[in-house]
Amino acid sequence: MKKILYTILAVTMALASCRKMENGEGGQAAEPIGTYMFDGEEFPVHTAVYASNDVSIMIRISPLLKPVEDQTTYIVMGINTALEGETIDVGTAWNNDDYYFLYEDPVYYYSVYRKLQSGTIRIERSGASKDTFDISVDVILPDGTDFSFEYQGQIASATL
Repeated sequence: MKKILYTILAVTMALASCRKMENGEGGQAAEPIGTYMFDGEEFPVHTAVYASNDVSIMIRISPLLKPVEDQTTYIVMGINTALEGETIDVGTAWNNDDYYFLYEDPVYYYSVYRKLQSGTIRIERSGASKDTFDISVDVILPDGTDFSFEYQGQIASATL
């Protein structure tokens, strides 16, 4: 299971972003595809990619416009594919088996190996495309910091 998780995280981190994010004309930043909340503050999501196999679905988001390999702030969240469409209570679920969560920025790092305190994660493919997702994450991180992310729409896929 650890080899699969390492493979998925490595592939996800090495992928190109779901669309090329460049500054628009006149120096205006590209429109975000969504937002997430971290410690009571709202941040834009400019890139999102996912990777999946028979065992898990992993989604990586970032507020940065840089290519994925250059991003210093990102979040990886995922689930066991058997739980797709289910609302997973992280208080009773198995960390790194039922769900996965990693947060990294220049100041904070929440390892995939630290169990979340409480909350729920729900990831489901929706619509006609396998690249369209309904995502709902509302969790309390190991140190009591809140994190939430809601998204409905397409995300670029990666081949494993």
